[in-house]
Amino acid sequence: MNIESTTPVAPNDSESQRPVPEAIRQGASATTESTQNSQRRIRRSKTFYGICVSVSFLSIVVLAVLLISIAVQGRSRLTPTLLTGAHSTSEPASSGMYPAIIGSLSICAVCALSALPLGIGTAIFLEEFQPTNPWLRRLHGFLNLNISNLAGVPSIVYGLLGLSLFVFMFNAFGQIKVNESSGTELMGVERYYQILTLAGGGDSVLVRQTDLALPTITITEPIEAVDRDGNTFRLEVWDPKSGTPKPKDPATQHRTVRLGQSGGAYAKTSWYYFRLPFGRSFLAAGLTLSLVILPIVIIAAQEALRSVSPSLREASYGLGATKWQTVRNVSLPAAIPGIMTGAILAMGRAIGEAAPILVVLGATVAKNSGPQNLMDTVVTMPVLIFHWAGDPQVTYQQLAAAAIIVLLLVLLLMNSLAIYLRQKIRVE
Repeated sequence: MNIESTTPVAPNDSESQRPVPEAIRQGASATTESTQNSQRRIRRSKTFYGICVSVSFLSIVVLAVLLISIAVQGRSRLTPTLLTGAHSTSEPASSGMYPAIIGSLSICAVCALSALPLGIGTAIFLEEFQPTNPWLRRLHGFLNLNISNLAGVPSIVYGLLGLSLFVFMFNAFGQIKVNESSGTELMGVERYYQILTLAGGGDSVLVRQTDLALPTITITEPIEAVDRDGNTFRLEVWDPKSGTPKPKDPATQHRTVRLGQSGGAYAKTSWYYFRLPFGRSFLAAGLTLSLVILPIVIIAAQEALRSVSPSLREASYGLGATKWQTVRNVSLPAAIPGIMTGAILAMGRAIGEAAPILVVLGATVAKNSGPQNLMDTVVTMPVLIFHWAGDPQVTYQQLAAAAIIVLLLVLLLMNSLAIYLRQKIRVE
């Protein structure tokens, strides 16, 4: 049996020196370049990550230093008096911010009641009911573009708009005058003349004001009057020159005035007192803030509606639901968490705004209570902080720092409540 030899054959020298094919060399070069690019991207990614972490850490440090400095400066004024008292120029140490807290919450309530329904409704209309007509689609895009631009407008511009639109209403109902009834009073007010009686000690009665153009009245004859309880009686007149002795009975003195006694105009208002224009009232301030946060609410609600999966809408349509039924029962419930998040951010901006309030209400802080009616003026926490921080007295500066802490706590409380409601709605 023949066995063939299997001795290895030595490679030819000419084959070992044959050049590497161009495709292989390009492939190796591409692999090397890809590896370098990958390493370069990794280095850039790490560098960018380090920059982001450094900036975030720097921001946290600055915020921590700011909060610590405010806490150190205002800790001595964090007393119950700060929450129960009012601003006082004669006794700075006893000043408080109770009227400012009530005023801020009142304005934010008006702002939320007006801006949130309008903003969410606008977002639903723009996002869910998009037109098919080319001209209407252009108008739709134009509105979306302008809403995005309005979100970046400075709040002082909205303050000027609110001053013209809500405070004066372009003088369409008459020019507002100081200490005089102006515009058109629709409800919640009764106007009288307040007249001092013979009882003294500031005792007075009211005479119904029939002519609003007369700011004062002079009593020359008996007239019908009203006491503080609303009871009507005949107001008698005593003439010192007639020789008739002055009445001694307290009840008679309460129902008698001196001849020629004058009285000034007095307005008795209810909580629902309403007039046009609104004037410098917390209602006008709340509506002005609603203009500030309205673009934010609309944009946040639109983004929340866009995040809803189209398959949910298609399933609803497949079951025979109409457009509105799909929006009401599918799209809107699914978008509620995102809408609530936008509302939280918007209200957080509203409660901290000072510029629009200064334009609409002014910088007056001498207020001892919250609003008594819809047309009443208020003082807010940002305006009070602005006033205290600019005062040269150290006491007011300490009060400003303490008020900032209270404002942050109120803001955190509002956000916590909104987050709780959002989570509860999501679970249900």
